[in-house]
Amino acid sequence: MKPRSSKNNQRRSKEPSQSASRQPALWSRSLRAVGFGIGTVICVMVLLGASGQNEDQETENRKKIEAMTPAERAQLKRNYEKFQKLSAKEKQRFRELHSATRSQPELNRVMRSYCDWVKTLTPWEQEELRNAKDKSQRLELIRKFRSRHSRSSRHSNALKYSEMLNILGIRDPRYRYFLSSPPPPDLFKRVIDIIEQSLPAPVKYPKPKDQLSDFERSLAVLQSGVKSKGNKHKEQKTYWPSPEVVEEVYDLIQGKNDSFLELRGPRELKSFAKKAQPRAIVTIFLIRGLMGELATSVQLKVDELKPSDEELQKFFERSLDHKARDNLLKYPPDEMQKKLMYDYFLKNAPKDVQTSLRFQGMEAIRLAVQLRQGSDFKWPGPESRRRETKDRAQDGKNRRLNGPKGGGDRNFPGRKPERRPGVQRRDRPDA
Repeated sequence: MKPRSSKNNQRRSKEPSQSASRQPALWSRSLRAVGFGIGTVICVMVLLGASGQNEDQETENRKKIEAMTPAERAQLKRNYEKFQKLSAKEKQRFRELHSATRSQPELNRVMRSYCDWVKTLTPWEQEELRNAKDKSQRLELIRKFRSRHSRSSRHSNALKYSEMLNILGIRDPRYRYFLSSPPPPDLFKRVIDIIEQSLPAPVKYPKPKDQLSDFERSLAVLQSGVKSKGNKHKEQKTYWPSPEVVEEVYDLIQGKNDSFLELRGPRELKSFAKKAQPRAIVTIFLIRGLMGELATSVQLKVDELKPSDEELQKFFERSLDHKARDNLLKYPPDEMQKKLMYDYFLKNAPKDVQTSLRFQGMEAIRLAVQLRQGSDFKWPGPESRRRETKDRAQDGKNRRLNGPKGGGDRNFPGRKPERRPGVQRRDRPDA
């Protein structure tokens, strides 16, 4: 491998000091995300002045440029330089496009909607769309990407779940599936009402019921049910709720929305739903409903912080290192903004808020484990795969040994031959 030159190293050493001026603003990302063509039209034609503009418009555009941050002006300058390198035909095409969007409000609305949609694509999808040869190929790619994103938003959800686990202080990634595919909130509240009415004693809430959040109330009800007398098996497994409550809840949730059963994909959902017993399905419903309310509580706390755009920009430029900034810039603008908000919350939220959320997360995980102990069904997932591997290893201990007549006798210097199970001793003829 060819070693890096000292010139490259010097250039690399200058990057941290210049990162603040080179990074574009996070909330005006249309220049990067929409692509070269639209970005050139927006910046160059509108702000630097298109043909036929009067002096008042040019003055207004110059004021807009003066109000920009250094990063925005640097991005504008790069787009202007790209525009100057275009051929006369390409420049004229962009001018016509700019003129059409300004004179036709409906076309301008469509273009803005298209720009917002392109910003949700991944960088490689944007590049593929930008390199389309003609209109038909571009339309085909648009249909393909729309279909792909409408079928699944798993990437965005995975990002959200990982950030939630960090805020809750949960280090084990296996608990991520607890946060995925929660049931409808209204349906879960009805189930909690049924469970509360079935308890033998009133629930002891930590504070007045009207002052509790949905998560705190659900957690108190489920904890009371798990701790209620008469629900313990001799092996200390929690067989709760009672069969009557399981049947009532199962009849209520059956056919309403079974997306909460999904663990890794639609195929597994179908096979799991066929094998699972009502108790296992109700248990998953309770766990994921509780974790869904916990995720809502975390999101509310994050939204309450409400940092300004200037504070977020300072946090991005001053508190994050070069590697973290590069990692953020890989995401589409909307996801990048959400992830930056979570990072800001982790480092700037009050300590008592973070401690409270982590305590709630530990309580929810502890309750989820107790509920799972009462379900005899082997759930699909990482734990199930490890369990199957261990079972196969245990079964292999008693399997038939290699060879047509077993392992035979093999004598080693200084060691007596082992008596293996299933092997008959063959005495020597001269013994």
